[in-house]
Amino acid sequence: MNTNGIICGDCDIILPRLIESGEKYSLILTDPPYNINKDFGNDSDCLPIDEFISKTKERVAMLKELLTEDGSIIWFGIHDYICYVQVIMYEAGLSYRRLNIWHYENGFSRSRKEPATHYEPFLWFSKSPKKWIYNVDEVRIPYKSTERLKSPITYTDSHGNKKIWQPNPKGSMRGDIWDFPTLAGKAYEKERTEHPTQKPISLITELIKAFCPMKGGKYEGRILDPFHGSGTLGVCCEMLNKLGNNIAWTGIELEPRWCDIAHNRLAEL
Repeated sequence: MNTNGIICGDCDIILPRLIESGEKYSLILTDPPYNINKDFGNDSDCLPIDEFISKTKERVAMLKELLTEDGSIIWFGIHDYICYVQVIMYEAGLSYRRLNIWHYENGFSRSRKEPATHYEPFLWFSKSPKKWIYNVDEVRIPYKSTERLKSPITYTDSHGNKKIWQPNPKGSMRGDIWDFPTLAGKAYEKERTEHPTQKPISLITELIKAFCPMKGGKYEGRILDPFHGSGTLGVCCEMLNKLGNNIAWTGIELEPRWCDIAHNRLAEL
């Protein structure tokens, strides 16, 4: 089985085959069905809660087997059910790193009986409790204010010595709130496909830059998305590869319709 690129099939069938063939990935970055009744062309997003939990347990266990020793899982979810996924990852023996927030202000709310949704959480767990990949300098963001940089800022180090803090020329360390707009509205109509939960290229690219292994200043890891959807993970990897990186990736998708859209997006790069 060719594991490079898009595999059109059921991840519950494909993942055991990847394990059997000895495949390993340094990053598993995925946006699975949230179980909130979206229409993906099947019933994968409208499971009874017991079935949702049992399937998630099986999938997390398989994904753990596919991780390299310093590998990580990034798993998108929704506030309704992300708690179940977090507990499942703990029980699987993965090591918690952070619950991150994808924050946006251009979402759409159909209800006036509750606050508008402006975020989606995503979990970061590593296989090892001591070794993982996070490229802090690749995802720095601009300082919010330059006023505080005009006067020296002092601090005391662990040995009691007074030091002067210097701003990093690449910017401030990124926090665990990731601000990227959704693909709603006319501004994003060229990027948007018919897929109901498509993530923006800007967000997924930044996550790859943060968690993909690097060598000699270039990204060169292997990334797996078992719920590839309209193909944003593959598109982001190939966009980075066109800049001289060497990322290998596998995207598994159940529905041929979304696989076709993903192939077309890749062909247009």
